[in-house]
Amino acid sequence: MKISRRRFIHSIPLLTAPAWMSRPAWASVPTQPDRHFVFVYFGGGWDNLIALDPRDPDVFTQERVSETGIELGYDELGVDEPLIQTDIGTFGTFIGRLADHTEKLAVLRGMTMGSVAHNSARRHALTGFLPAGTSVRRSSLSTILASHLGSENPIPNLSIGVDCFNLDQPMWANALQANNIETLYSALAKGDLDLEEPTRDALETFFAKQMARTTHQREEEIYANRLLSRELINRDLAQYFNFDSSESQTVMRKEHYGISDNIYGKSGEMAFIAAQALTNRISRCVTLDISPNLDAHQKDRWTNDHGPDIQQGFDAVALLMEDLAASPYDSTSSWLDHTTIWCFSEFGRGSLRNINGGRDHSLINGMILMGAGIRGGQVIGASSDIGMQAQAVDLATGLVHESGELLTNNHIARSLLHSIGFEDDIGDYRADPILALLQ
Repeated sequence: MKISRRRFIHSIPLLTAPAWMSRPAWASVPTQPDRHFVFVYFGGGWDNLIALDPRDPDVFTQERVSETGIELGYDELGVDEPLIQTDIGTFGTFIGRLADHTEKLAVLRGMTMGSVAHNSARRHALTGFLPAGTSVRRSSLSTILASHLGSENPIPNLSIGVDCFNLDQPMWANALQANNIETLYSALAKGDLDLEEPTRDALETFFAKQMARTTHQREEEIYANRLLSRELINRDLAQYFNFDSSESQTVMRKEHYGISDNIYGKSGEMAFIAAQALTNRISRCVTLDISPNLDAHQKDRWTNDHGPDIQQGFDAVALLMEDLAASPYDSTSSWLDHTTIWCFSEFGRGSLRNINGGRDHSLINGMILMGAGIRGGQVIGASSDIGMQAQAVDLATGLVHESGELLTNNHIARSLLHSIGFEDDIGDYRADPILALLQ
C-alpha cells in the first residue's frame, strides 16, 4: 500500500467523521510545513559544568569554593584538557564532536527547571508545561507538532525510550513508542502467520458494518487504529530498521554511526533510527533517549562514567547533523535545512559536590538547539558566577538583562511552535518565544 496517511484515513468507511479526527479549536496551518523535529533526551540530569557551561579552573579554584559556590573537580575526570575553546565560547571537553559544529549551535545557559524529580522534570520538558505532580497538563510537544505537520507521514510521531502524551490531539498523532531498534523492528515487521484473504476480508466486512452503526468515539478509535496498524505493516517499514539489511543506504549509515563496531553504543543506534525515519519520510517528529542513566550522585559514577556517557550522546548528535547535512532534501537544500534538533536533559546537577563526591540534582540547566529555524553560532543567557544561579534574559537579544525573563521549558515549546508559524500561544504555555533563538 503506497498511499498517503491522509488519503488512508479519509478512506475509513465511517458514516461521519469521527471525533478524534477533529483538531482543537485553536488549530491552524503552519506557514513552514516542510519542517521536521528530533528531540534528543539525555536521561537522568547532566552536569553542565563539564560540557555546556564550564568555568575556568584557574579562576574557580578549590580554595575559592566557599566564595564562589562552584566546585569543579576537573582534575578527577581523567582528561588532559578539561576545556575546549570554540568560536562561540568555552565548553567542557565532553561536548565532543559538537565542538566542530558551533556555527550551527544555539546554546542556552542559566535556565531554570520547574522540578528536580526525574518524572515531573522530564514531563515538563516533553510537554513544555510543569505537570501537577507527575500528571501532565499538556500534550507532548512532539504530538502537537506531528498533528500539524505529519498527516502525510506513515508514523508522524516516533518515540524511542521516551514517554509521549496526547491530551487533545488527533489519535493518529499519538507516538509509536518502542524501547530500542529491536522492538521497533518487531512492531513494524509482518508476523510469521497471517490470515488468509477470505477470512481477513470477512472480518473487515464485519468490522465495517459494526462501525457504521456505532456513535461511540472509543470504538471508532479502536477500529481506525487497527486499520492504521495494518497499513504500517503492509508498507514494510521494518526494512529501514533492519541491521541485517544489505540495502546500500542502510549499510552506509551503519558504518557512519559505527554500529558494527559498537563505537557509539546505543547512542549511535538512536541517531541511526532518527536518520532513517526522517530521510525515508517515515516520521515528522522523532524523540530519542540517546544517553540514559546519567544520574551521578556517587563519586565513581561522576568521575568515571558521567562525562563519557554525555560525550557519546553528543558525538552521535554530531554524526546525525553531518548525515542530514549530506542528505539532499531537494535540489537546493539538505535534510538538516529542514530539521530542528533539540538536545536536553530534565535538569542539571549541582555546582557543589555532595558528601559522596558526586553531584545532586539542580534546577539550573542548559540546552542546545540546532538546524532548521535556529540561529546558530551563539550562546543565549548565562548562569551566575556565584553558585551558578539562573539569570533573567532579554528574549529579543539573548543577553542577560535584569528586566528579562528566566528561561524555562515553556519558552522552548513556545519558540519551536513560533518557528513554524504559530505566533499565538496555541498551547497556552504562558511564555513568550525566545526570538534571539530563531532565524
